[in-house]
Formats: sequence, structure tokens, C-alpha cells
Amino acid sequence: MDITRDEIKKEFQLERMILFSDAVFAIVITLMAIEIKVPESEARLTIEKLPGILLGLLPVVFAYMVSFVFIGSIWYQHLKIFSLLKDYDKGLVFRNLLLLFFIGLFPFSASIITRAKGEMMAFFIYMGIILLCIMAQYFLYHYIVVKRPSIRLNTDMSHHLAELRKRKISLIGFSAATILITITYLLIPDPKLKSLSSLWMVFFPIVYKLIIKKKK
Repeated sequence: MDITRDEIKKEFQLERMILFSDAVFAIVITLMAIEIKVPESEARLTIEKLPGILLGLLPVVFAYMVSFVFIGSIWYQHLKIFSLLKDYDKGLVFRNLLLLFFIGLFPFSASIITRAKGEMMAFFIYMGIILLCIMAQYFLYHYIVVKRPSIRLNTDMSHHLAELRKRKISLIGFSAATILITITYLLIPDPKLKSLSSLWMVFFPIVYKLIIKKKK
């Protein structure tokens, strides 16, 4: 009876952690959507003004779309990770809160990158937060799959170990691309050409696919 009661308690506490995490993801997406708004200087909308206003909102909408896809992907992976759990500990709670902390910075970074009008510093802040989210989720996944097997279900981990290796490659590749962008940005003397340093990010998915294909 006591064992059953303990199991129910643990299941309830894990459910609370998942619900709290889901709430953070939902609030972050909502806050980003709130940023898509008509400028306050426009007192009255007319058919003539509307196309120009919508055109001006395109950078905000694009930032929202990119952020939504990334956060949605993080949430989906978070859902799969927590499906492995049967218990929790302080290490798990800390790593989960760390991930949610970085996710919570997305509305801030998205608003900066849309209002900075092409400033590379805003791009670095945005990419930095993405990198921190990827890193935090990797350490959370590694903690559950490798470091603390006692808190997860006793199931076949071969798929998750392979997925963990892919994430490690992705984390290293994204970090390398960020470092190359930073170095290139500092080395380019012409301020007008500094934005070209971000082109390093184009090579990241290509190299990642080649490495994963070679590993297979």
C-alpha cells in the first residue's frame, strides 16, 4: 500500500513539473505574439495605410515564426524526454528550470532583433539565447538518459543514446558556427559588410547532415 501511495505521489509531482513547464512554453509564445501589433502612432487605420503597415510588420512576424518553430521543437523534445521519467530529483528540477529560464528570454531577444533594424548585436543576443537553450536541453537529456538512469523507466535506450549523439553534434556545430560568425564579424573592417559574417550559419545544417550521414 505504501509503495503504491509513493508511486502515485511521484507521478503527481512529475505531472506538476510537466504542467509548469508547459505553462512557461505557452506564456513565452503568447508574449511573442503580443509583439505583433500596429504601431501606436497609427491613430486610425485606412485601406491606403494598411499595406504599408503590414509590410512594416513583416520582420516582427518573421521573428515570431522562427521563434515559434524553435520553441515548438524544444517543447516537443521536452515532451519526449519527460515520457521516460518515473521519478525526479534536485538535479532534474535544476536542469529543467535552467532550460525554462533560457526559454523565457525569447520574447526579450525577439523584440530586440525586430527593433534593432539589422544591428548585429541584436543578432548575437538572439543566437546566444538559442545556443543556451540547445545546451540546456542537451544537459537535461544527458542527465536523464546517461547520468541518472534510476529516475527513468527501464526501457531500451539505444534510440535515445543515438539521439543524444546527434544533439551533441548539433550543439558542437552550432557553437562552432557562432564562434566563426563572431570572429568574422570582428575581422571585417567595413561596417556595411559585417552582416555577411552571419552567412556561416548557412553551412551549419549542411555540415550537420553530412556528419550524421557519415555516422550511419
